[in-house]
Amino acid sequence: MNEICLGSREFNSDVLDVSENEVLTDSLIMMVDDEPIMIDLIQAFLEDAGYGDFLGQSDSKCAVDLVTKRKPDVLLLDLVMPDVTGFMVLEALRGMEQTKHLPIIVLTSSSDGATKLKALELGATDFLAKPVDPSELVLRVRNILTVKAYQDQLAYYDALTGLPNRKLFLERLTIAVDASQVGNEQLAVIVIHLNTFKAINDSYGPKVGDDVLRESAIRLQRCLSALKMSGTLHNQDPLKIISKVSGDEFSILLSYELSDDELSYIAERLIKTFEDPFTIDKHSLYISISLGIAMSQRDGDDADIVLKNASYAAHHSHDETTGQLQFYSKEANQHLQERLQMQQDLTKAIKEKEFYLVFQPQVDAFTGQVKGAETLLRWARPDKNFVSPAVFVPIAEQSGLMEEIGSWVLLSACRQAASWQQQGMSDVSISINVSSQQFSSDNFVQFVGQCLQETKVHPASVVIEMTESLAMSDIDKTHTTLKQLQALGLKVSVDDFGTGYSSLSYLKSFPLDELKIDKAFVDGLPGNKGDQAITSAIITMAKKLNFLVVAEGVENQDQADYLAIAGCDLFQGYHFARPLEVDAFKTFYERHR
Repeated sequence: MNEICLGSREFNSDVLDVSENEVLTDSLIMMVDDEPIMIDLIQAFLEDAGYGDFLGQSDSKCAVDLVTKRKPDVLLLDLVMPDVTGFMVLEALRGMEQTKHLPIIVLTSSSDGATKLKALELGATDFLAKPVDPSELVLRVRNILTVKAYQDQLAYYDALTGLPNRKLFLERLTIAVDASQVGNEQLAVIVIHLNTFKAINDSYGPKVGDDVLRESAIRLQRCLSALKMSGTLHNQDPLKIISKVSGDEFSILLSYELSDDELSYIAERLIKTFEDPFTIDKHSLYISISLGIAMSQRDGDDADIVLKNASYAAHHSHDETTGQLQFYSKEANQHLQERLQMQQDLTKAIKEKEFYLVFQPQVDAFTGQVKGAETLLRWARPDKNFVSPAVFVPIAEQSGLMEEIGSWVLLSACRQAASWQQQGMSDVSISINVSSQQFSSDNFVQFVGQCLQETKVHPASVVIEMTESLAMSDIDKTHTTLKQLQALGLKVSVDDFGTGYSSLSYLKSFPLDELKIDKAFVDGLPGNKGDQAITSAIITMAKKLNFLVVAEGVENQDQADYLAIAGCDLFQGYHFARPLEVDAFKTFYERHR
């Protein structure tokens, strides 16, 4: 008799609680003893107590391999065996990472203290004397398994949401990937990234952040349960396929083959579950998510790689368009490498002073005179290849470089404005975009004050531009910062107005001076009735609030005529001038003064 195997299971870390019933039904007990009769006897004792999952091995030479393969919850190990003793098995198991903490009950007929001490030094968990007393056996096994179940709960489950954690997810994924390779099938991993979680956690505190994570887990489980009822999940248990793998990421394992269309449908249902706001402590919070999908074999043949690629795809999706999904591909991985290289190039560009500024004129809607300039950033790469700011600015923001770059832009723009004023161009205002990293910095207002003092520029000629979404990200902080900027004598403009989600009740309370109509609403003028309605509404509202109105992206005379009649104050766009370097801007100003 070499092996007795009854009711073996695929995986034994699924401990959702530490109830006695769970311990009895889900625990795999393995015994290594060179006496088959002893194995039969112990098995009978355990079965009488309700332990039906038992594995016996009478050949100690195979013991270590069998333990690593079957992953028992507890091992009963005889010490005195030919060829490979229990001491040797114990030492080998404690020397491997995966069995370092396996509960091992040593069986011995020896009462010698030295024998027990040696076993303890090698890592034995407990002892049972031979002949084994059935009651003592069951008591020891139950106590050890109860403790192990509790330890597994801590080791394998997220304490906040109760979901399996990254460690358990990777173990399950490893098993599923191995099985898919044998059957030459693909499985899918979906990673759900909570895009706005960090901002909410920073703004409202960790208590609200924790509630957001709990509610997110509940919504995802409900969605998966509904998909299971519809047959989409192929009877997979929602509680065993979803995990919380990081602070703001959840993952789902679909261990069967699905088409891209089917996966897209599941992803769309998951996205839809986050459309309604979260009501937490009287706050109504909208959580934006992005999803990444990676397939085994196609996108990786290792559990860690598949999960990493799904996570990358989720973040790539967030970079492209909030609340969407992205499949991982080799092309996406190449894109990642290019981004990493650009991060390094940007860091070097700061040190080597490779950035420079250009200025796009803003002209009076009726006189055509130059009244202002928007500051725009350009990068003079040593290889002469042009990189659009739309490409390198987001990378700079995500890599934490934008605050330093933005500070250089702010100081350089103030210097240029001061220079223009000394040259008699005092009627030209200068608009400067600020990033979210700059605006949220604790010393932002202080730095702006230092720029004004150092350059001696007239504060009233400096316009700080912020996007609508930035203005609404933390309303209280925005209001305080804008008040402080106003106290310095600067003006404030909301850029890309109409593309965000601002509330008019908040907008009218902000100390603003200017609204910029986004190019998206100018493109369809004068023929598009929707763009007509939106631009007219923005201009009417702005005038009632005494805001200056600037239209961006004006590219033809028909657009300019329509906007002038509607009440727009300033135009900016290629119809008048492209972004110009300093000397070209001065020439343009002199021609349109």
